[in-house]
Amino acid sequence: MELFNIRYVVAVAENGNFTQAAEQCHVGQPALSQQIAKLEGELGLKLFYRDPHSVTLTEAGSEFVQRAREILDKANALEAAMGRYTGLRRGTLNLGLITSLECIDFGERLSDFCNLYPEVAINLTEAGSYDLIDMLRERRIQVALLNRPMGGIPAGLEFHKLGQDTFSLAVPKNHPLAGKEKVQLKQVANESFIFHGDGQVAAQLCMDACHKAGFEPNIVCRSANPTTDLYMVRGGLGISFLPREEFHSHLMRNVVEVPLVEQIVKEVGVCWRKEDTSPLVKAAIDHSIRWQEENKS
Repeated sequence: MELFNIRYVVAVAENGNFTQAAEQCHVGQPALSQQIAKLEGELGLKLFYRDPHSVTLTEAGSEFVQRAREILDKANALEAAMGRYTGLRRGTLNLGLITSLECIDFGERLSDFCNLYPEVAINLTEAGSYDLIDMLRERRIQVALLNRPMGGIPAGLEFHKLGQDTFSLAVPKNHPLAGKEKVQLKQVANESFIFHGDGQVAAQLCMDACHKAGFEPNIVCRSANPTTDLYMVRGGLGISFLPREEFHSHLMRNVVEVPLVEQIVKEVGVCWRKEDTSPLVKAAIDHSIRWQEENKS
């Protein structure tokens, strides 16, 4: 059983698709399929149910993937540890992130890390904060940049705050509230809302604020992408809660930011498993915290 075959199986399980898994692993799809079939032959069992439209794990496949992730974590940790003897930390960092990270200057932060550790490969996975927490627990990612959940960080995980942002309303330019300096949430109780996705802390924060203001928002659409929200606001489908960073980084014609009287605050930080002793993970966390301290305005 070769390590690269284990990586192939995990990639197919995560993508649910042989073609996408092959792209992720930088190998041809026929070669990947052949290697997995060879591995199944060696094991004497099937790891996947295959049909023309989908790929799903068998019971044995689910256990294989669970244990395989543990093996890959240890392999990455070993590779990173050995890299210290050459003065470099090599390996692959599986990093999860939410879509809105301007408030912590994510692009500059990641660029600085890559310049310091040019031998490290970065795999990025975008998802909502709750989904990223699940991925950390399942060892599908090693580090996540996410919003602190309202209920706190689950046991077994660590969180370090890197920054924060507040939510405003995005409204069409011709909306009656567009010219207001600030509005109270109760003033938009009868509006139609383009809301955040269920796997996002932002959805919980904004929903809680609406309930405190005494109303249940009329949600006409949900989206996990702030830029998509802005397009739908511009089209007149409704109004939306968005972090202020989105208005600064994605200026959009005919969409206006309206600040709220009530403070809806999201805390953004780096999160990881307490038990993870990988030198590469430690380097990523230390860098993120140090970068924050050195770049405070």
